[in-house]
Amino acid sequence: MTNANQLHSLALSISPLFLAGGGGVHPGISKAVNLALFLGVLYYLVRKPSREFFANRFALVRATLEHAAREKESATAKMAELESRLNRVDVELKSIKLQTEAEAAAERARIEAETKQDIEKIKLNAKREIESAKQVAMTDLREFAANKAVDLAEQLIRREIKPEDDAKLLRRMADAMAKVN
Repeated sequence: MTNANQLHSLALSISPLFLAGGGGVHPGISKAVNLALFLGVLYYLVRKPSREFFANRFALVRATLEHAAREKESATAKMAELESRLNRVDVELKSIKLQTEAEAAAERARIEAETKQDIEKIKLNAKREIESAKQVAMTDLREFAANKAVDLAEQLIRREIKPEDDAKLLRRMADAMAKVN
């Protein structure tokens, strides 16, 4: 016979005494004994499953807490890494800014140098073009002056030379040509 069966049979044998209400026993005592028996049986029956339940529950809570602790450590490590990265980003940004400023200054200097060279080339080309235009203008001016001098001389000769002078000139030219031949 098992313990549960023995306890049950004991409870059945004692409970009629208290349940009968006779024999001068106080009714509260019988209720207290019944309650104690009920709680004893309940404890006996529920003890093993409740221990297993609470042991399993305790193991589950412990595993959850350990998992949470690992997650917290992982999150803390990630947070430290992110803070490290952020610190490096600030340093990298400063480095990039300095490098960009240096490159901009170098580019500015290069552009200024190229601009100066271009200005010098333009000045040189302008001087050449001015000199060339001056030469052309001087040639045109000489030609114009020569034409005007010839026109003025022709007008002067026509005004000043008379038909007899013209005849003399023609004879002299004919004599000069005759000597040349």
